[in-house]
Amino acid sequence: MSDLKSYVAAADPIPGRMLKWHLYGEGLDNLRVEEVDVPAIGPDELLVRQDACGICFSDLKVIALGSNHPRMAGRDLRTDPVTLGHEVSCTVVRVGANLEGRFHVGQRFIVQADVFHGGVSMAYGYAISGGFAQYSRIPVSMIAGDEGCYLLPVRPVDGYAEAALVEPWACVVSAYNQGHRAGIRSGGALLAIAGAGAGAIDWTGAVAGGGPPAQATLIGASDDVVRACVAGLGGIASVRLMDAPSAWSTLKAQTPEGAGFDDVVVLGAVAPEVVEGAATTLANHAALSLVGGTRLPRKLSLDIGRVHYNWHHYLGTTGSRVADAYSERRGADLVRGGLAWFIGAGGPMGQMHVQRAVFHPEPPRRIVGTDIDVERLQSLADRFGSAAAARGIDLVLLNPKEMGQDAFDAEICRLSDGRGYDDIVSLVPVPALIEHASDHLADGAWFNVFAGVARGTMASIDVEAIRSRGVRYVGSSGSSIADMRETLEKVEGGELSTNASLAAIGGMRAVREGIAAVRDGRFPGKTLIFPLIEDLPLLSLADLRQAYPSVYERLQDGRFWTREAEQELLRLAIERR
Repeated sequence: MSDLKSYVAAADPIPGRMLKWHLYGEGLDNLRVEEVDVPAIGPDELLVRQDACGICFSDLKVIALGSNHPRMAGRDLRTDPVTLGHEVSCTVVRVGANLEGRFHVGQRFIVQADVFHGGVSMAYGYAISGGFAQYSRIPVSMIAGDEGCYLLPVRPVDGYAEAALVEPWACVVSAYNQGHRAGIRSGGALLAIAGAGAGAIDWTGAVAGGGPPAQATLIGASDDVVRACVAGLGGIASVRLMDAPSAWSTLKAQTPEGAGFDDVVVLGAVAPEVVEGAATTLANHAALSLVGGTRLPRKLSLDIGRVHYNWHHYLGTTGSRVADAYSERRGADLVRGGLAWFIGAGGPMGQMHVQRAVFHPEPPRRIVGTDIDVERLQSLADRFGSAAAARGIDLVLLNPKEMGQDAFDAEICRLSDGRGYDDIVSLVPVPALIEHASDHLADGAWFNVFAGVARGTMASIDVEAIRSRGVRYVGSSGSSIADMRETLEKVEGGELSTNASLAAIGGMRAVREGIAAVRDGRFPGKTLIFPLIEDLPLLSLADLRQAYPSVYERLQDGRFWTREAEQELLRLAIERR
């Protein structure tokens, strides 16, 4: 770097060599920084300088599993190591000949990591070399992907850190954009299971629009039920009747490409085991709806991991209209003036959810944050307590470990005003905590399973609350380009401060220590790397007071990262070269 102005403009010469982190297998010991050639590019590619990259808990999952990670399937990391990092802010430093005129040197972008090309997933920081390298080649698959270009432009005035943190923030924004279809999927695969009272079910208006499902499988349906179904759905090209499946897995395998059913509709009263079995046949983005029937005698064991990773929805109505099960009085966003509970509120993502709730234009009137880490809870209070109070929000932070279970339960009940919470968001992938919290849902409440519980993780869920009280469970994994655009607009419009979630920074050689810090919960917020500052040690923002006082002076309230602090850090780094 010659000076800050040249750095921002990407006017400095591109070096021939660079630092890059490679993961050669499971465990942090297999994560090594190496000096390698700066990659060459083809005529349809870009070379970018990676100015900032956040550390995500997803990086830890790859390190823990190595070649056994689902995104590393078929890859031998010993001979083909991966470079992690997908929360990236970057600057174009070289443009391929065929892209001149469309891109230019100095242009800045953030990366939508979930890249698809030709229907194949090839995520940045996984299949494509990621952000823990000083420079990176942007391949054709990212420039001309299935959803267009996976680089989103940012303004020259935006900070590198605040831009990089748009990616994790987009995951938070996405969590509140989740929903389900307004009816049975047009052209999809439908499974209907007839129980006692199925003859009274009304199918009118049950399809989301655009035509009936392509095929329907009806179990235990009488002739009257079949006629009502076919007529109500506007005709179905393929109808299969059966008494009962020999095995639910076999039934799922018989769907197109074995993907499962887009909609499972339970008509009337059936045994709990039938609902549990039918739930195993759901496709991605599928809905299982309970229509009519009687009170279920027990909670059901359901795959809560697939609510998060496969976007499964469980719906219900005590009425006789299928369409009513799909009709919602609210969306996934927090209820205005309601009661919200965040489990694991003190962690990096929990703090982001609480920050969003506190600064929401129509916030809950009470926010309860629970965590077992004293320092993290205190950080939450320090960061957002005064803002919550100024906005008239009752921010209550509880540590169940300190209180004891009985006292904690009593306080959770008291704070719910005896009626339950309108929104519960789980930032902790622990089924027992999800089960416990689900007993505190108010009528019409939504439970957001944000933390990634592994697929196949079963939880005991009160499905009767879904059928009779309008309770819903929703989950999400990652974000879309639309979520990132929405988040970036909020940042650039001054509505959202991603900088407020930053807790620690480090240079290129601090990546491994930073990942260990995220694993150990060392900082109560995001940890971010500046790859072009090679020897910056891993520092909390508070540490800057001693290590870099002129940077610390430019923090907001001595606590929050700012563009001015970032510019000062870069200026000092350039001076010290």
